[in-house]
Amino acid sequence: MNFEELLNKKLIEKCPVPAEEVRAIKEAVDSDLNTARLLLGSDLCWAFNIAYNSMLEAGLALMYSKGFRPIGEAKHVSVILFLREILGKEYENKINRFNQMRRKRHKAAYGIIRDMTEYEAKDSVKFAAEFAEEVINFIT
Repeated sequence: MNFEELLNKKLIEKCPVPAEEVRAIKEAVDSDLNTARLLLGSDLCWAFNIAYNSMLEAGLALMYSKGFRPIGEAKHVSVILFLREILGKEYENKINRFNQMRRKRHKAAYGIIRDMTEYEAKDSVKFAAEFAEEVINFIT
């Protein structure tokens, strides 16, 4: 789905965002990653959730830097679709994993599941840090 389709389907809209706001979101990414790492010692499920949130924030920062924002009910999905378009095929596997984490985070955040292995949580935090950094590097 290209940008025009995302706009036509009312998944994103053009919206100029001040550079200070983009910078603040980038700082939130780092803060969330630090919090996720701290939570690995006490709550694996929330460490996972916050790691996911850092990736979402990185995606939002990139969207905002390009003059777009997600709209509608499925904002998380809109961010993922935007990233698919802007990052291209090279990032397909990473975006697929981000989307899998989105689905699991939804279930975990709303209490549907609470089982999370230590390996899964740690690996997800590591992946989130790497992915967020790569996405942030696309911001011009």
